[in-house]
Amino acid sequence: MQETRKVFIPTDFSVNSLNVLNKLLKQSTNTIFNIVLIHGYQSTSSITDLLFFSKDSIIEKLQSTEFVEAYEVIKNAHQSIISEISIDIIPFKTKAYISNYFEYSNVDYFIISKTYELNFINKKSFDLLPYITTSSIPKKEIQINTNLISEFEQSGVISELFT
Repeated sequence: MQETRKVFIPTDFSVNSLNVLNKLLKQSTNTIFNIVLIHGYQSTSSITDLLFFSKDSIIEKLQSTEFVEAYEVIKNAHQSIISEISIDIIPFKTKAYISNYFEYSNVDYFIISKTYELNFINKKSFDLLPYITTSSIPKKEIQINTNLISEFEQSGVISELFT
């Protein structure tokens, strides 16, 4: 019988960060995954911004066409072992908020890259790795080849990378 695991994978909305997800799914045996790609995004404290705050609109602004294409390719290629997959924003850069978010999400473990450092293009984005490393939730590291990914991104054939 296959076990179900909920995992968090930090993302910077690049194809490189999705390769961590792809490698996890390719290596998987006897596991069904509930996957949440997480991204730190410090929202402003302006009343107007808070009133109209929408995680979906922020995610849409942060995603590139290549990211969306690669995300869909991975999701479709591994649909037999993906129970759920989603993207979530952690909107406050406070230790207490992030710790509570992790604790109450019932996550089994984090998946992080040994070799790829997240590269944030948006100035409001922030790295969740310091919060992940101090969390008591288990971590699994995956090594990816970022040079290979860069070659595929430049050639514009992203779908071939994940099939």
